Amino acid sequence: MKRETAWRSARDLGLAVWLGGSLMGAVGLNGTAARAADRVAAARITSTGWSRWTPVGACAIAVHLLGIAGTGKPQRSHAIRSVTTLAAMAASTYSYVVGKQIQHAALDGDRVTTEADLDAHRHRRLVRAERGLGWVQWAVPALTAALIVDYARALPRPPDGASCAIAKSPASPGQRGSC
Repeated sequence: MKRETAWRSARDLGLAVWLGGSLMGAVGLNGTAARAADRVAAARITSTGWSRWTPVGACAIAVHLLGIAGTGKPQRSHAIRSVTTLAAMAASTYSYVVGKQIQHAALDGDRVTTEADLDAHRHRRLVRAERGLGWVQWAVPALTAALIVDYARALPRPPDGASCAIAKSPASPGQRGSC
């Protein structure tokens, strides 16, 4: 029982970090970068932030997957969870690749300091990559949140009447529970 609790904890903590980081990135980091002076400044902000987060996010995904593997028994919604997990991993990978495209389009080269320094080809690459990132930045938090809800829904529930029996036991002398 203790071993299963450890594996479930690893699964849930990895998933929580994955969700939290992706949501903070979409709302906080990308939202802040959207207010930058131009696309190159925004790319500099997001590239720096995501480069620092990527190892932590990768570890969170690995811990989540180890937790899943450690529980060792498929559950009733195993197929749906597997598809959702794979979709979240694919969205995370896609956002990483597109983030690198933004970084290369905006920041490669010594002479690039503002958006005006970009040639037409690099500017088109940057705009295309930013467009691709628009939807996926919300897909990762949505998919990981769906997994958390599904895992919570599958938690064992007390037997019928158990919560009422607890509520009926007096919390202190002279008090009665309500049920």
